[in-house]
Amino acid sequence: MTEFLKPLLEGYTHERLTYLMRRIAPFQQDKEFEPFDRLVKEGWPFDTVQKLGVIEFPDVQKNVVVADVHSVRELTSRSGKKMQFDLGKRILKAGNYNAGIFAFYDDAGRFRLSLITTTYHGTRKQFSPYRRYTFFVDPELPNKTFVLQFGKADLSSMAQILEAFSLEAVSDAFYQEFRPRYDQIAREVVGTTDEALRQDFALLFAIRTIFLGFVQKKGWLGENPRFLQDFWREYQRSNRPRNTFYKEWLAPLFFEALNNPPGCKVAYGHAPFSEDTQTALQMAPYLNGELFKRKQGVDDKDLWIPDDLIGDFFDFLFQYNFTVEENDRYDEELELNPEFLGIIFERITNMDQGAVYTPRVEVDLMCRLALIKWLQQTTDIRQASLYQLFFPPGDSVEVTLSAEEIRTLIEKLENVTVCDPAAGSGAFEVGMLQVLERTLEDLYTHNNAPPELTQNAPSPFERKKAIIARSLYGVEVKRWAVWINHLRLWLTLFVDMPDEERHSPTPLLPNLTFKVRTGDSLVQRIASKTFSVQGHASLSKPLKRKIRELKKKKRDYFYNKSEDPRAITQEELKVFRAVLDEEIQECKRKIQALKKQGRQGAIAFPGEAVQLKIDISDATEQQIRQWKARIEELNGEKACLKDDRPFIWSLHSAPQASIR
Repeated sequence: MTEFLKPLLEGYTHERLTYLMRRIAPFQQDKEFEPFDRLVKEGWPFDTVQKLGVIEFPDVQKNVVVADVHSVRELTSRSGKKMQFDLGKRILKAGNYNAGIFAFYDDAGRFRLSLITTTYHGTRKQFSPYRRYTFFVDPELPNKTFVLQFGKADLSSMAQILEAFSLEAVSDAFYQEFRPRYDQIAREVVGTTDEALRQDFALLFAIRTIFLGFVQKKGWLGENPRFLQDFWREYQRSNRPRNTFYKEWLAPLFFEALNNPPGCKVAYGHAPFSEDTQTALQMAPYLNGELFKRKQGVDDKDLWIPDDLIGDFFDFLFQYNFTVEENDRYDEELELNPEFLGIIFERITNMDQGAVYTPRVEVDLMCRLALIKWLQQTTDIRQASLYQLFFPPGDSVEVTLSAEEIRTLIEKLENVTVCDPAAGSGAFEVGMLQVLERTLEDLYTHNNAPPELTQNAPSPFERKKAIIARSLYGVEVKRWAVWINHLRLWLTLFVDMPDEERHSPTPLLPNLTFKVRTGDSLVQRIASKTFSVQGHASLSKPLKRKIRELKKKKRDYFYNKSEDPRAITQEELKVFRAVLDEEIQECKRKIQALKKQGRQGAIAFPGEAVQLKIDISDATEQQIRQWKARIEELNGEKACLKDDRPFIWSLHSAPQASIR
């Protein structure tokens, strides 16, 4: 089958696509290539629109039109997506088709192959805004996902067409190749016999390498979209001792080049980098955000990965196209994208525990319903308007809202706080981020939006960063899941990062250590102090003040205003110790009160001249021993705090999460 694909992979033509369709589908070619040019709106970058034919099924209502569209502009994985969908929808409506396969192509032979389908609500067709399933194919790229899917495709039914354009099928194929390579790296990490440490080290290597795949895709590493592959080949030609690539090449890239401002000269050790590579490293973006800082207990253990395993991982990984785009419920890019990675890592880390990745459509629904219910409780806006806002009836229908309602909604949504108490790899946080960002965009661009708001509307990047800073919190027991959660949020922010930011002298990525935390979200106690989800338990005013100061430091750290999270962690430990110290002092006061009571007590009966003396010394001594034992227990808890810190909502989340 790859022989049938090869001509198309070398560059798009009508003939090559129709040749493929005849091989894999009951395709009836249109003899004259019926034109659809009349459906192109003025200003759209398309000049030739042709119907190539129809995939015919026994049920004539299920026929699928196949058409192609020439773009007068260069195609990229992100360009013109809304216009392409709108044109595809027009073609489906004009021909009364239920689905269409559309090839948008440019003069360089690049093309986007998209499946657009219709859904029914009763007897009425419903075109979901911007919904499609897409492969982007570039003759200069390896195009592995497209080859895998269409190399085995059989489009003889609608179900099989959907399977060919299925994210689940694509991720299954990727996972089957990824998992054994990842497991082998984890088994063969050098420098420790601790299996858990090997797993952590392998996971960090995979996370960092994949993130850099997206960075180089944007051209931010020496303007070279193949920087890592060329970096590896330069090492192979350098005649350096074997098995030094991780320590002498990758470590300087991870922890120096990406952890310093562009233009800053850093020491790269003894690696004989070429002049071009040195320049690329020196001008690399200042990513930071904890991803490229050495993690205590992992990166400081002198561990490394053998060359052969790194080379095999690179060869496998970079056969795939990296798409700097987040999927949403309307649009699925079937390439290596951030959601795709969330699915893979969730499988790797959760399979043994029986956990399952929650599909994006379900997460999206939960997020929208949660926000609607919260807004119903906190505003006077009509329920019907809220449902229209979060579930728009169609891409051409404007939701009816007054200027004051828009102002209220923007204020509420920009300040809502949301927490996932079992965060996993971040599907809910990313889903909520997408819903909030797109809903705010709709509100800022609404025809009734107050001018003072629209004039100061933040960019998508600024809005996403603000949402992460103000609104998103998460808790997860497993440390590796927290790392993946951080990766998903960083990638989601990175895809909208403006090009001019690459030269920023300050870190581009926020710190997320105190946003998504490792901890048990069900346990809310320090010693006998029970912390409610809201409030600070029965603490003294000075201690409550310290907690407020701690929260401010965590907010500053998110924005890279504080460089060392260890100082904040130490402050956190001091707060925990202070809580325990307050209880120890309370125990001591009880002991002193018991001692003052004396070894004997007197009970006087009213109206009697005689007092009955009762010896209660044994009971008093027993109580004193109990309070002393409690003090010893509390001191023991203080000693264990460094390694076993509790998770307390009111200490970790600021402000208090209002949707959970």
